Amino acid sequence: MKASVICASLLAGFAVAAPEASKKYNGTPSKPTYDKDCDKNGYYKGAKGFPIPFTSTYRVKAVPEEVVNMMNAKTGGLPGAVGFYDLGINSELDTICYYIRLYNIRGEYSSPARTATHIHESARGMSGPPRIAFPNPQPVAGKNYRVSVGCLTGPFITGLTNNATGEDQGAGFRVAQIEANPKGFNADVHTDFADPAQGINALPGAVRGQLAY
Repeated sequence: MKASVICASLLAGFAVAAPEASKKYNGTPSKPTYDKDCDKNGYYKGAKGFPIPFTSTYRVKAVPEEVVNMMNAKTGGLPGAVGFYDLGINSELDTICYYIRLYNIRGEYSSPARTATHIHESARGMSGPPRIAFPNPQPVAGKNYRVSVGCLTGPFITGLTNNATGEDQGAGFRVAQIEANPKGFNADVHTDFADPAQGINALPGAVRGQLAY
């Protein structure tokens, strides 16, 4: 797939701001306002790729409508939220580089895994175990979104145990498995935001998107 970089020049030297105080949710999520270098869907315009010899790249737009719970039932996620995951893989080095940007995320990150931002192994509409845990995106000074950027190299650790093997859910996983079946993997993020009156529960996932459809 064609390499891409999400919409802001943050691959080096970005400043992280202190989290803002939680704002009361009024039931009407606002539409994200993207930077001037983004297209209408939030993707960066004119990206030239990342200077690493990737064997594959993936551009993922994660939305609330794709979120399912452990019973494979759609939950609706976190209305108004959206996530962009630009991923570059070098399968020879078992390395994945990521540039993640989240808009309109509410609540605190929450997951039994070591972080709340993941790649899960599961087909569209199905739940599945996390295989990679990314650092959670953090607020950026002067921006209206949160960002996480970097690279991870296997062995991968999620902090969750596979009950069948007693090992971590990331044990033995290699990024080449994503390349072999990108439709079988999704990117997501989880928070503790809930509004029972409106049927909102972001714990199963705030946003989600398959690496391929």
